[in-house]
Amino acid sequence: MIQKYRAAPTDDLIWHALDSMTLLFHRPSGITHMLADPAPAILEIMADATLSADEIASRLAAEFDIDSGGDTENIVHARLAELSGLGLVERIPV
Repeated sequence: MIQKYRAAPTDDLIWHALDSMTLLFHRPSGITHMLADPAPAILEIMADATLSADEIASRLAAEFDIDSGGDTENIVHARLAELSGLGLVERIPV
């Protein structure tokens, strides 16, 4: 089974760049999260789309002109697990 992910709706998030970190206020939970790269980029790539980790890695590779090999996919998988634990990403079984 392919695992897909959907980010919290963009209307539920307030972004604020802070040096090398991004503050992200999640309206439904009332919690402000401090995110480091590549987590903000992953959420931005996802926007309102439901994507697999491989699709996210491919889009990141194209956006930032990086190799979309195993390391990128492993990093995306790890960040998606963290973002899911924070309630910023929802797992959608397909």
